[in-house]
Amino acid sequence: MNAKALGFVAAVATLAAGSAEASAAEHYKATITRTDFGVPHIVAKDFGSLGYGIAYAQAQDNVCLMADAFLSSSGKRSKYLGADQPTTVGLVRTNNLESDVFYTTMMDSAQLRAAFEKVSPEYKRLIAGWIAGYNRYLKDNAASLPAECAGQPWVRPITLDDQLRALNDIMLLSGSGVLVQKMVNAVPPQEGKPLAALTPVALPFEDAPAAPLGSNGWAFGGDATASKSGMVMANPHFPWAGRYRFYQMHLTVPGSYDVAGAGIINQPFIGVGFNRDVAWTHTVDTAAHMTLFELKLQPGDPTSYTYEGASVPMERREIAVEVKDGAPVTRTIYWTRFGPVVSLPGTPFAWSQQTAYAVADANLNNVRNADGWVAMGRARNVRELRTALAKNRHVPFFNTIAADRNGDAMYADISVTPNFDAKRFEACGIVAPPMPGVLQRLFILQARPECDWTADTAPSKLLPADEMSTIIRRDYIQNSNDSYVWTNPRASIAKLSPMAGEDVQGYPYWRTRSGIHEIETALAKGPLTLDTASATMLGNNNYTADLVMPAVISACQRDNAPRKACDVLAAWDRKAELGSRGAMLFATFWPKVEKRAGIWAKPYDPANALGTPADLKIEGAAGDALMADLSAAADDLAKLAVPLDAPLGEVQFADKAGVHIPIAGSSVGVLNFTAGLPAKGGFAVYHGASYMQAVTFDKNGPQAKAILTYSQSMNPASPHFADQTRIFSTSKVLPEFPFNPADVAAHAIAPPQTIEQ
Repeated sequence: MNAKALGFVAAVATLAAGSAEASAAEHYKATITRTDFGVPHIVAKDFGSLGYGIAYAQAQDNVCLMADAFLSSSGKRSKYLGADQPTTVGLVRTNNLESDVFYTTMMDSAQLRAAFEKVSPEYKRLIAGWIAGYNRYLKDNAASLPAECAGQPWVRPITLDDQLRALNDIMLLSGSGVLVQKMVNAVPPQEGKPLAALTPVALPFEDAPAAPLGSNGWAFGGDATASKSGMVMANPHFPWAGRYRFYQMHLTVPGSYDVAGAGIINQPFIGVGFNRDVAWTHTVDTAAHMTLFELKLQPGDPTSYTYEGASVPMERREIAVEVKDGAPVTRTIYWTRFGPVVSLPGTPFAWSQQTAYAVADANLNNVRNADGWVAMGRARNVRELRTALAKNRHVPFFNTIAADRNGDAMYADISVTPNFDAKRFEACGIVAPPMPGVLQRLFILQARPECDWTADTAPSKLLPADEMSTIIRRDYIQNSNDSYVWTNPRASIAKLSPMAGEDVQGYPYWRTRSGIHEIETALAKGPLTLDTASATMLGNNNYTADLVMPAVISACQRDNAPRKACDVLAAWDRKAELGSRGAMLFATFWPKVEKRAGIWAKPYDPANALGTPADLKIEGAAGDALMADLSAAADDLAKLAVPLDAPLGEVQFADKAGVHIPIAGSSVGVLNFTAGLPAKGGFAVYHGASYMQAVTFDKNGPQAKAILTYSQSMNPASPHFADQTRIFSTSKVLPEFPFNPADVAAHAIAPPQTIEQ
């Protein structure tokens, strides 16, 4: 055994001898061993020390990103960076001013501290250690920070309030965070028109791909795998830049906690991962995590509403935002007993003289996350994992897909959902049709006492776990962000409350249909291995194209067809591989078609849920519209100087400090979701496959392969800035993720580093 291996094994043995919680809260000690791609394996004597080591390791790779995230949730971006600079809230592109108003409005540090008082002592030690570890890194490296943030006044030591706000930030991503501009720009109708929302990225055509709340998650039971144990294939779709990036790590408190996988930056726990017995992943669900309350306004006064027969004035909250090199800006937020007023102009949910809408977010002040995910990391099978979900109610807006070494596979949506059964919802609410610019369906409730869930969002006020969905099987489980009802075609699933997950559009979407097709095609060839499961999910077959391209090619026989575009699509291999010519043209063309009504000759049929809708209409006006859409798509690409027949890898890429790394996949019709924004030379990937893992089990423990598609560090000077991205560019085989101490030692790329305070 080499010196690096001996060093790691010795570190584990030393820390195992002192695994009890430290008697002095200020004493922290952790050992960080880096393996391939810079992945830290952190061994600590207690949870305080574990938090200390995690923060220090994350800061070594991404201190500027961490500091930027703390700046966002503090509501002070405008003070240091200017009001008009672009940023994001959740997945919504906005500007610093709107971001600051949102976080100042929605986050109350006193309330977050009160909620944090209810968490376990172990969690409190974890956070105390995290704060100390981050601040220690800043102290040790004050003179050598990366160029991106060196010398910046917003890079500063953090407090408990900073960390609690950062932890609650991602909890709001699928709730009030999607309405940031609808909230900060909402004004009463008599006070003028709402301010125009900033679009920081100038898109050259209207159908540029959105950043959806997405992911694919598969779990296979022992009946479907070569190992006869469970297997999980994780494929979360998340941003490639910004504070919601994943970070790979392996966390160990000997005798207490041993979990590997990835967490979001500034999270001191594993969110998607595995231990010796269980692996799991998450996908964004369709359950309700926020609701809009419909307020009946007083005649002549759109800032007062009726509740229990009385007139209730809205509270005007003046949010003052400091601005760099300018005067402070004040925005007025109108607050109700349910939450702030939002307005969706151009929809039925705009603020009018008669009606206004207030948003209530069930994840507001949800800081239960570490207790929940640590409990998941200690589970020994999927049933114990479900118990952790039900007890902690920490999962904000995710399905959980899991499998264990016993060969059980589980789907569960036990997330933070207001407690409304079907009967009560029928009396109180509706599910709105899809809204432009809103990533998920809106749940609308009447502003009446019997419909109010907002007084207390503690777990006791949430929809009980037994009234949400759990499915355990021995063949397979899958989810690609559709309702629980499409989990497995052979599963008998009872109808739940609408709050537990309405169908997004009433029928399974393309990725769900594609996933089930790919899974069943693969299983027909025999039991799955880690490599065959990975290759299946990364196959880049365009399921949508297979269904519609025969009709499109037929329509291309028309005299008004755009000949060059038709010829390119006719020759296309209907994949999204690096060499596929025509993949970008189809990705630009199909969203134009799909948004039109009445495009299918065979509409959706519940008796054939996975085979309909089908048969694209091409006769008469339908064919004319189809060819017009294809012409428009060709024109869009021409504006970007993107050749229609360019190989996908030449025009879709990860931009790594000016170096273009080709990336396969597509935002349309492909499981391997990849979305790019227009950039010089084509499309720069900004959203899609992120942390991917394939995990099964044998007698030695977990057998895991994983990749972080955008690599571990955002610092261009780091050797781990693009190393995994290059592998993801060319291979469908995921690298090994070492877990057992001997394997970690064998993969070590440097001697262990011990940090202590």
